[in-house]
Amino acid sequence: RCKSFQTAKRGEICRIPGCSVATAAPGTATPIRLPNFQGDTFKQFISYVYTGKIMHQDNGLFEMLTIAQELGVEELRVACEEHFNSTLSVSNACTYLTSAMEIQDRAAGKGAKSYVDKCTAYIGENATECVRTNTFLNLPKDALVKILSSDCLILEEEDVWRAVLNWAKYQAGVTQPVAHWAEEERARVCQHLVGVIDHVRLLLIDSQVFAEEVEPTGAVPMELSLERYKYAAIGGLSNKFKDSPSTDKRLQPRISVKFFPGSQILVQEKMSYQKILNSW
Repeated sequence: RCKSFQTAKRGEICRIPGCSVATAAPGTATPIRLPNFQGDTFKQFISYVYTGKIMHQDNGLFEMLTIAQELGVEELRVACEEHFNSTLSVSNACTYLTSAMEIQDRAAGKGAKSYVDKCTAYIGENATECVRTNTFLNLPKDALVKILSSDCLILEEEDVWRAVLNWAKYQAGVTQPVAHWAEEERARVCQHLVGVIDHVRLLLIDSQVFAEEVEPTGAVPMELSLERYKYAAIGGLSNKFKDSPSTDKRLQPRISVKFFPGSQILVQEKMSYQKILNSW
C-alpha cells in the first residue's frame, strides 16, 4: 500500500501535493487525479509496477524519480538515481538540468534541487565541452541563467560570452556572423539576450574582444559599454583584483574548482576522481 495514502473517516485521502481524490460509489474504483505528473511517464510507471522493467529517458528521468518517491516505490527511486549517476555526461548534462528544473518548479518536485545543483556543477566543471553541444544550444533561458550565475563555470569570460552569443543566435535562427546581420536578425538575437546578458561578467572581458565581438552585436546598453571602457582606461579592473575582492559580482572572476588544472587524466568522466585524490 502506498505510504502517501491514509484511511480516514471521510474515505481515502492522498498526501501527494497537487493530487485530489474524488468520491466513488461503493464497490467502484476511486478516481485519483495526479495533475503534476505527465500521462506518458505515469504509463511507464504503471508498466514498471507490473513488469519490474523500465526504459529510462533523459528528459523524463526526474519525473519518474519523483513519482517513485511520492508513491513509495523505493526500488524504482534507487534505479533512477543510479541511472543518473552512471550516465551523466557532457552530451546529456544540459538535458538533465532542464528536466530537473522543470520538476523543481512543480509542487511535487521538492527533491529535485540536489539534482539541479549536481547538473550545474558538472556543466561548470566540463564547461568547455558542454557549451559545444546541441543540448546547450537548446537550453531554455532559465536553465542558461542558472549556469551563468555559477561562480564555478570554468571558462574565461570571453568564452562565456561566445557561448551565450551562440545560444542566442541558435534560438533566433540566425547563422550569419555579426557583421552580416540584418537589423531584423540583430533585433531577434538581442531579444533572446534580454535577461541573459546581465549574468555575463562583461567588465571582465578583454577590451579588444569587447570592442570586436561584444559591442557590434548591439546587445550591451550604452551605459555599460561606457563603464567597461572607463574601468579599462583607469586600470580599475586589475587594481580591484590585486588589492581586495569587490562586492560587485560583475568584477569577481569565476572560481575554478579544478584541483589539478592542466591534467590530461582527470578530465571529463574522470573529473570526480580529482576530489578524492585531493583529499588523499
